[in-house]
Amino acid sequence: MRNNGIGKKGARPVWLTVLMWILFPWGLFDLLLSAVMRRSKSDITAKVAVVETVVFAAAFLANAVALVLIAAFSPSLPHSVLVRMIVVAALMFLGFSAAFAAICTVTVRRMLSPLRKMTERIEKITVEDMSARLDPVDSQDELNELAVRINTMLDGLQEAFERQSNFISDASHELRTPISVIRGYSDLLARWGKTDENVLSEAIDAIRTESANMKSIVEQLLYLAKLGSFRLHPTRFDLSEAVRSLAEAYRVTSVDKTITCHADDGIIVCADKEMTVELIRVITDNAIKYTPAGGLVDIRAEATPLGAEVSVADNGVGISEEDLPHIFDRFYRCDKARGRSEGSTGLGLAIAKSIAEMMGGNITAKSMLGSGSVFSVVIPSSSDPSVPDARAAEREKRGGS
Repeated sequence: MRNNGIGKKGARPVWLTVLMWILFPWGLFDLLLSAVMRRSKSDITAKVAVVETVVFAAAFLANAVALVLIAAFSPSLPHSVLVRMIVVAALMFLGFSAAFAAICTVTVRRMLSPLRKMTERIEKITVEDMSARLDPVDSQDELNELAVRINTMLDGLQEAFERQSNFISDASHELRTPISVIRGYSDLLARWGKTDENVLSEAIDAIRTESANMKSIVEQLLYLAKLGSFRLHPTRFDLSEAVRSLAEAYRVTSVDKTITCHADDGIIVCADKEMTVELIRVITDNAIKYTPAGGLVDIRAEATPLGAEVSVADNGVGISEEDLPHIFDRFYRCDKARGRSEGSTGLGLAIAKSIAEMMGGNITAKSMLGSGSVFSVVIPSSSDPSVPDARAAEREKRGGS
């Protein structure tokens, strides 16, 4: 059979065989190194020092043996000189190996000292106190990057933990009132409601009202908790159209108030449409709630160099100078009794602020007691050209057509 130069089936090429023999010592060394790292319980400084010293000693010993062998086969070299060369080579081998081990230990310990400090600092971080952070590493290497990444992770964990703590504290504090009212009227029903129609009617109305308040509180608390981990989905959409549609919907539902809308034409923004509309809806709801019958609520939208600004003005009850700095705090009500009677949970403006900050914008308020209020929201617009059109995204979500 004629040989086509391909060789026998399964035969290893010569170049691959040579490469394997060249790399065999390094592969063997890697296996031994992995075994030592897995089984040894000493610190990383000792491990590195031992490994590097072994490598150095092996290289030095190989050179020394080569020199001794060359001298041994030299016919003109006296025996006494050969013995001295062997002794000197042995002493140099031991001395240089020890010196290299010491230098390697000091160097590695110095380089890894930030890692030891990180470990000590991390041990001080507890659930009760998550404020501690790693000190900056005075080097531009992986340790510095590790410290930055860990601090960023701790910031996120602390923020999530604080959100959880605030949620539990707020829920337990705010739900206590409706639960107490419901329980009180339930006891009243059990005692006298079966025979007294007035007591029965009053108790049912109170329980229904407080149940609705409790439902609203729970829904808004869950919404606030969701905002902490919500992922924005920016799309390109017409903000003018969204604002006008929102205003028209409020004209239908709030017939006892005048709802006006002034929006510049063609305000195209790149933002999360659902969150943007929800933000405007929250501040509009707030304006309508505190505007008496026959009052005016004016919604305006205009383009800005970096996006858009939406403002909602009313001629309602207004906010006092003392209350104004706190209106975005959770569960804060300017008029505690009136707010609860009108179904206010004190969470609406806190939600608006959270949405605005999550989108990279901000919300401000101007008001005077008895003269109405103006809430302004700055909505930043993404400049990413890959942001899809809102209508196209909605069609894709529905499955096309």
